[in-house]
Amino acid sequence: MNKLISKLKITSINSKKIYLFLLIVFIIGVIFGSIFITILDEPDKNTVITQISSFFDQIKGNNIDYLKTLKNSATGNLLYIGLIWLLGISIIGIPIIIIMLFAKGFMIGFSIAAIIVKYKFIGVLGAITYVFPHIILSILTILMISYYALRLSFNMLKAVIEKKNINFNEIINRYSFIMLISVVSMIIASLIEAFISPYIIKFFLLFI
Repeated sequence: MNKLISKLKITSINSKKIYLFLLIVFIIGVIFGSIFITILDEPDKNTVITQISSFFDQIKGNNIDYLKTLKNSATGNLLYIGLIWLLGISIIGIPIIIIMLFAKGFMIGFSIAAIIVKYKFIGVLGAITYVFPHIILSILTILMISYYALRLSFNMLKAVIEKKNINFNEIINRYSFIMLISVVSMIIASLIEAFISPYIIKFFLLFI
């Protein structure tokens, strides 16, 4: 009984370490993305700001193809978590998953910083309406699937090093269930992005 409790404690500590590591990687990506907008050349910065303005203008003028937005969002989200899921099955996927998480954080940080650069102080409200709630849900889902993918990769690596047999069918079944939850979560995020977020963003547009 004591051995079981000790094993559960060790597993819990290791799980927290992986979650913390992934969160740090993501936050570093956000920070780098936020800084990157400030070091762009003026022509490039103006191009980004013009794209941001066009995005908000489309929402303000109700010039949005909701179904196209849903299709693009769902396709991108599902391909992203699908790739992470596949990488989790292979040992070589460990560094790629980390890079993908960093890149996601970078893009989000860059977008948030670009909105703030364009709209100054009120841009903080714009950034909040831009990320809430669909991007928050997407981030949580990505962190979850990344955690299970890394844990599986590490367990497989450990099994290879220690030359231990693992019940691969049981692991894949459990891993596939996590993927199913992630798919449902990402579809919900895409639905929110397409049909709800534009109306949330319109609240910010009242102030500009």
